[in-house]
Formats: sequence, C-alpha cells, structure tokens
Amino acid sequence: MSSWVDIQQNTFTRWCNQYLKERGMHIDDLQKDFKDGRLLCNLLEIITAGKSVGKYNRNPRIPLQKIENHSLALTFLKNEGIKLVNIGAPDLADGDMKLTLGLIWTLILRYQIKLAKKDATAKKELLEWVQSKLPDHYIKNFSKDWNSGIAVCALVDSLRPGTIPNWRDLDPENGLENCELGINAAYNKLGVPRILDPADMNNPRIDDQSVMTYVAFFRDVEPEGAEDAARCCAYGPGLVEVVKETTAEFFVETPVDSQGQLKIVIRGPVAPLADQATPDSPAVEKKAEGDGSPAAAKKESKGAAADAPQTVVVNPSIHHNKENGIHIVKYTPPFSGYYKVSLTFGDQHIPGSEFTVTVLDEISLGGEGKIRVFYSTTSCTQKGRADGMSLQYLLEAKNVHLRPDFEPWIAVDTMEKEDREAVFTKAGTKTLPIVFIDDKYVGDYDRMLQLEETGKLDALLKYSRATGGKKREAHKKKQDAKYKKKVEKDKAEKAAAEERRKKRAEERKRQKEAEAEEVSAEEAKKEAKKKELAAMEDLSLGPAAW
Repeated sequence: MSSWVDIQQNTFTRWCNQYLKERGMHIDDLQKDFKDGRLLCNLLEIITAGKSVGKYNRNPRIPLQKIENHSLALTFLKNEGIKLVNIGAPDLADGDMKLTLGLIWTLILRYQIKLAKKDATAKKELLEWVQSKLPDHYIKNFSKDWNSGIAVCALVDSLRPGTIPNWRDLDPENGLENCELGINAAYNKLGVPRILDPADMNNPRIDDQSVMTYVAFFRDVEPEGAEDAARCCAYGPGLVEVVKETTAEFFVETPVDSQGQLKIVIRGPVAPLADQATPDSPAVEKKAEGDGSPAAAKKESKGAAADAPQTVVVNPSIHHNKENGIHIVKYTPPFSGYYKVSLTFGDQHIPGSEFTVTVLDEISLGGEGKIRVFYSTTSCTQKGRADGMSLQYLLEAKNVHLRPDFEPWIAVDTMEKEDREAVFTKAGTKTLPIVFIDDKYVGDYDRMLQLEETGKLDALLKYSRATGGKKREAHKKKQDAKYKKKVEKDKAEKAAAEERRKKRAEERKRQKEAEAEEVSAEEAKKEAKKKELAAMEDLSLGPAAW
C-alpha cells in the first residue's frame, strides 16, 4: 500500500503534467526530471498566463547551470509575492523531494485553488463549495470521506445530472470500483484530468493536499462539458528539442471512448536557428503557410537565402494502441531549424498544438559563448594527472582563467550520468581533460598542445599577447585594489575590536568597583549591627555585671 508521500508525489506529478503538456513537456520521475530547473521555469510561465521568468539555460548539463535555473525561478516567485521558507535553489537541484513537494503545493494553492492566501482558509472554502454541491451527502474532510468513491461519483452527477444517477445505491465496500467509476466519468464527461489514481483515492492513507488538488479542477468545469480534443495531450522530447537526422519521439494520449481521428502534420524548418525572428512571429507564420506539399514548400522558399533549407513535410511513423489510447510517434527531421508539429483530434487542435520544435545541428551542452574544461577528480593514470596540470598551466599562461567567458573546471564525477554521457558523446571521446569552446569540441591536452605549437590556439581563444598583457595588468590592479581594500577592512575590524575590548574592560572595571562598594556597604552594616548587639548585651547585664 502506498504511503501518503508516494500518493502526493504521483498526484503533484500529474498536476504539473496537466500544464506542461501545453509545451509538449512531461515529467516521468519528479525527483529526477525536476532537478535541472527547465521544467519549473516552463511550469511557472504556463500557470502565470505567459509571464516570462527570464532567460534560463535550456540545456543545463552541469550543477551550476541547474542551480542558476532554479534561482531564476525562485526569484520570479518572490516577485510574484510568494513567500517560500527554507527552500533554496541548491536543494531543488539536489532533488530534495520534501522541499520539491512543498514548492509544488505552494504553486497549487496560489494558482489552482486560488481562493485564499492561507492554507487553512483555502481548505475551508473548497470544502464549503463541495458541501454546497452535495447537500444529500455530507462531506467533512478531504481524506477518509473520499475513500469509498461515493463522494466523487456524487460530485460528478451533481455537476452533470444523470451521469451517475445511482450513486446513492453504491456499496461503500466496493471503494476501488466506485473510485474508478467516478474518476473515469469525471474525465470522460466533465474533462476533469485524472491526476488522482483510483487506488490512491481508495487508500486510507491519502492526504488532504492530494484530494484538494484533484477536487479543485471540478470548480473549473465548463457548463457544456468537454470536447474530445481538449481531453487529449501530447508530450515528449520530439515536441521540444531534438537533433537533426536522428529519430525523435513523442507520445499522444487520446480518449479511448471517442471515435475521433488523430491527424499529425510535421513541417519545417519554418525558420533557421540563426533567424532573428522567433519561430512564432508573424513573419515566420506567414512563411510557414501552405499545403505542406513539396511544390508548396518550394514556393515558400522562393526568394529566401541560397543556403536556407527548404521547408518540407516530414512523414512520421505512428504506433496506435487503441486499448489505452496512447500513440507513439517517431520522425526524423532532415535539417536544423524550427519545425511546426500540428496535432488535431476530430479536426480540433489538442492543447498546445501547434508545437514549435527546435532541431539542432548537434547535441547541446548549454555552453554557447563559454570556454569549458571537463576533467575527472579521480584520474588514476599518470598521464591523466599530468595532462590536467599541463593544460591548467597552458590556459593560465594565456589568462584564460581571468576571462568572464571561462567557467571553472567542471568535474564529470559530479555530473548526472546522462549529462556526463552527453559530454562524451559530443566530444566523441572519454579522454580527459576535454576542452569545449562555444559549445564546440576542441580536443584533449595533446590536441591543445598541437594547436599551440601550430599557432592556431590563440585564434580559437581569440587571444593576443597585447590583450593578454593588458589583462594581466588589469588583473594585477584589480588584485592590488582588492588586497588594499582587504587590508583597510582588516585594519578597521581590528580597531573596532580593540575599541570593543576597551569598552568591555571599562565595563568590567565599573562592575568590580560597584561590587566592591556593595561589599563594603554590607560589611559596614554588619559591623554596625554587631556593635548594636554588643551595646544591648551590656545594658541587659545591669549593676551585677559591674
């Protein structure tokens, strides 16, 4: 039996996918897929009706890039007025599931449930809405009252009378069957996404947040019901970013109870990657018009630059599974550029269609405009260690380490396996250290040394000795100024510390003097008391004592 954490993770994953499908994106493993920050940035832009989070790295491969993406997303949320407690970018990049779930719940409260600012108030208002729809079936919570499945069946029939007219006669002991009936009817008749699994709803360990997330969708049900196309979704890397001349894949889910036909049209490139216009701009849309035939494509390309590839229609292969309504689509784009993927069901566009796909010339490591060196911290060969040191000396001699376009050396040991393999695949070798300039593979140390000896390395690095000398001088001035500032800061801190020491010493002296005065006063009182007692004793003895 699943724990409440598993249920919540599954529910929140489906909630994210419900929105990410607009961009052809999908989460399979929340802990793994959410780590690079791309999906979070896209999710925020979708649920905030197109607001931009800023320029994020679309191909993050190293930990620093992933942290930067999450930092950008968290800054965006802060500007939205959302307060996050103890959730940091490094935590999200590390895949901390507890904090990730907390962040997603915050988004659900703000952008899905919406009605109130505080958790307790939102829960109360949503519960009151449910109770107003079910006067004959009292609901007092978002956990156990939903296990039998009768509540969800009653809610469906309330919003679309006659859908489940016999809900009052359902046996509470058949909870799983009732949950399946209600959730499927909600999806088929109302268009409510199946973000909650029937087995999870029937689970006595289900948490309030999962049920609230699901029930909140019922409030958005349109009076006329759901179109078949609106119940479809498409996702996969083949709808986001692929490499030319390689097989791209994506999935399309359609309702199994519908007789609608799925149609797929893939055409491109509608714009080259170097085009200043965005793939969705009016200019590109006008360029993309036509019937998709080779003749039309040729006509569209007339007047374009000589090296611009012709817009073609790419025929995909489709594997249909009518039992579960999942279609596996594969295609191979012949050229790089922006492609358009049109998906219609029953002659209606499904959510997100048309999709704009970026087709690259080769795999991207997200290092455009950067100089990068990948190395291993666990190199066990003498040559590997020697090459690393020699490469460091070579680059430092050219002041590469001082340049803003140089990133600190990246240890492949700290990278995710698929990111590490992407580096090796792009380089075509696993020999470390590996050097990339502007996301292009340059070579290992032996190749760098060869380029240096033939005088070609400076051109690749865009380095000149005059510029190098100026950079060294500028760096020295910067370091001197930094050292001077540090000396002045240390001096000021020492003076402040000395001043605090003197004040503490004076305070201790005053305290000791005050304590001494108190002791003297106490001793004087004791002495006076002693004398007073002695005098009284003398008086009590009288003449007999004389």
